[in-house]
Amino acid sequence: MNVSQVALKSVDDVEAQTASPHKQRRITFLVIITSSIVYDWLAVIACIVLALGLEKAKPRNVYVLMETLYWHSFPHKANTVPSWTVPVYALIGPLVLLFVARFVQRRPWLELARLWAALCLAFFLTGAITNCLKLPVGRLRPNFVHTCWPNGTMVFKNNDTWGGYPVCDPSVSKSDMEEIHKSWPSGHSSLSAAGLGFTTFYLLGQLRPFSQAACEGRLWRLLVALLPSFGAVAVAVTRVLDYWHFTSDALTGVYAV
Repeated sequence: MNVSQVALKSVDDVEAQTASPHKQRRITFLVIITSSIVYDWLAVIACIVLALGLEKAKPRNVYVLMETLYWHSFPHKANTVPSWTVPVYALIGPLVLLFVARFVQRRPWLELARLWAALCLAFFLTGAITNCLKLPVGRLRPNFVHTCWPNGTMVFKNNDTWGGYPVCDPSVSKSDMEEIHKSWPSGHSSLSAAGLGFTTFYLLGQLRPFSQAACEGRLWRLLVALLPSFGAVAVAVTRVLDYWHFTSDALTGVYAV
């Protein structure tokens, strides 16, 4: 750096320090809106809107073969993991963990904002992709027959010798009619894998279980880091046990992330 460049840099520093409060606020605002973190959060907002919009969309009503209905005749059971708990443990929980870690480690606020943006993007983008697959496929859930026809009377329209398009009993709510066409892939599994999987990668980076030899007693950190992922797998298992998804639905949800 030559003498003229040093002089210009010094003048810029002096001007920044002696600028009026109004000008300083304007400079700060310009720095914020031109920062890459703003574009990250704009992407997050776009994914939130897309995910919520697709959640309200109607799935395709598929043609059903009569001879395959036994695959969808499992009993209707309550969810072991209710749907409303998924964003609690897979999104809010990791957000709180990152917030607490920021204070413990005394990390910059900008780093926390970036981590939050990455987590939210992973969660809502996964939700959007999952529904992009659910809606056009329209795969029936294992408990379809007992949910659609609770009185046992099966009704089809445009039916032929082999099958037709199912018409649910009038007592079944509209939301239930749509939900029974959203079996593949599992939303519980994919969202759990997105949020808790992100947490596992974060813990692996912070705990560094492979940084020293196993004889120095650091492998317990690997177990701690993997605990969130074990939780995601457990949620996927409950979806199969509750007859809300086939095994292929849960596996696709977990591994597609």
